[in-house]
Amino acid sequence: MLLVVSLQLFAQQEQKVNSLINKVTVFTRGAQITRTANPAINLGKTVLVFTDISPRIDKQSIQVKGEGAFTILSVAHKINYFKQQVVSDEIALLVKKQAELNDEMNFTNSIINVYRSEQTLIEKNQNIGGANIGVTAENLKAVADFQRARLTEIFTKLLEVNKKVSEISKEQLKVNAQLTSISNNAEKPTAEIHVTVSAKTALTGNFEVTYYVIDAGWFANYDLRIASINKPVEINYKANVYQTSGEDWKNVKLSLSNGNPNESGAAPNLYPWRLHYGAQNINLYEQGNNVNNNISEVRGRVVDNLGEPVPFATVVAKGTTLGTITDLEGNYTLKLSTGSNYLVVSYIGYETLELPINSPIINFSLRQSVSLLQSVVVYKQTFGYFSDDKVGVSNFEKSERKTIALETNFEYKPTTFVYDIVEPYTILNNGKVMAIDIQTHDVKATFEYYAAPKIERVAFLTAQITDWRELNLLVGEANLFFEGAYLGKTILDPTFASDTLQLSLGRDKSVQIQRTKMKEFTQRQFLGGNNVENVAYEIKVRNNKQQPIHIVIKDQFPISAESDIQVNGSTTPTGKIDGATQIITWELDIPSDAEQKLELKYTVKYPKDKIVVLE
Repeated sequence: MLLVVSLQLFAQQEQKVNSLINKVTVFTRGAQITRTANPAINLGKTVLVFTDISPRIDKQSIQVKGEGAFTILSVAHKINYFKQQVVSDEIALLVKKQAELNDEMNFTNSIINVYRSEQTLIEKNQNIGGANIGVTAENLKAVADFQRARLTEIFTKLLEVNKKVSEISKEQLKVNAQLTSISNNAEKPTAEIHVTVSAKTALTGNFEVTYYVIDAGWFANYDLRIASINKPVEINYKANVYQTSGEDWKNVKLSLSNGNPNESGAAPNLYPWRLHYGAQNINLYEQGNNVNNNISEVRGRVVDNLGEPVPFATVVAKGTTLGTITDLEGNYTLKLSTGSNYLVVSYIGYETLELPINSPIINFSLRQSVSLLQSVVVYKQTFGYFSDDKVGVSNFEKSERKTIALETNFEYKPTTFVYDIVEPYTILNNGKVMAIDIQTHDVKATFEYYAAPKIERVAFLTAQITDWRELNLLVGEANLFFEGAYLGKTILDPTFASDTLQLSLGRDKSVQIQRTKMKEFTQRQFLGGNNVENVAYEIKVRNNKQQPIHIVIKDQFPISAESDIQVNGSTTPTGKIDGATQIITWELDIPSDAEQKLELKYTVKYPKDKIVVLE
């Protein structure tokens, strides 16, 4: 009997654990999930099975922390083929909507059949009276009037009902597409984390399990509002968070980090560069020739393998925080910053697709995803802690965070920064983007206008912000609002900014610019064996605004690239000429409802048997 008791003490028991996700740190690509649980631990060895874990987990990232009088013996990661992901209530609503649409379609088709039967009945009963019975003109007119009126009414009703059928059919396609997308996700298995513990007495343990999932991320977005050029710029900083990890994040504490665990943390090595005769120098780190870095905006459409649009798909410039989502027709538009080379498109139920940016128009065709199921992996403990390439286990450390009466709490780290969102958030496993306001700043800015009338006779308003480094901005699209009007989108890119961050706020048509040739000074003449051309332009800048403005005007003199071409130029005295580029810069302060004029003149001398284009 004592032997039986001893075996029972050390028998390995398996116990399912219901854990809750209470914290998520979202990186620009991927997310770290933190789960907590307080399971009852029996005497002896117990295998605690943490269920409903994302199948898109990085096994190497799993860490288990425990507090209590027990020992963690091992941690294993398994795929559960028999338990599939739990989808949100959205699928039930879609099924209900699908049934309602089917009922409505059946009823509408029945109405069509009734009208067509009545039409057939009227058309087949054209005879009035019998063969030996005459018909009076009055009866014939009454029957004809009835048939004409009723058939016209039937045709009108049929047009209306057929239009309704078309509308119901379009709505059915949308619901079926969304339902198919969610159903694809429901067919994926879940994962489990098996934690083997040993206890000398029954107790309740405190556990914290953390791991990294791949299919999640966020990208930055801004609203820039300028009431007038005499007031600060309001910067509304927003994060667009999305995830298709296989888990719903319900009422969790959310943190946003600008880090990316997928990027290599190893510093590159520089090797000797040896030159050889006749050999082409190849840079192994250079991007492929299929990338065009001169594209500033890309647009296109995202469809599935049947050609149907994929709405709400996430389109992100790889390695940046630039992103957007597709509309109901699958269309997207995304402005790009310097260094954007690839686009990554993802949506729940479909394989992620990556394409090089080599055209301003890039279309995507997504394929339904096929789950790549992984085998069971068991990690063994070594001296109380796993080695670097294993799952980590350490003692649970309690920490208390003070309540902060702010929407976000900023934390700076040596290589990254983190925004802690104080208010709990729910982000479902459906791939839809949730916009979260991080913070709003009113920043002082110096406003000035800029124009290059040789290229475009338009004034562009710019804002120079000096105290921008404390804002911890990321590259992102910005919506521009000036004097209450929406101007469009621009790129806020602090990557290459120096002490001053310059924002282009778009065109301002209240500042008018003209650049016209002064005919009285423009002429061609011959001098010996040379042509001599005199060219003159007048630039007019008019300020129709109610306040004075500061504007920078740029133009240029041509530069001789041949020894027998000579160029001499002159400008309005206030223009500054760059000796290397021959670019002229005027800085003007123009009062309200006032105009200033500038002059640009130059002479080009070249051999008369040559052709030089001066326009």
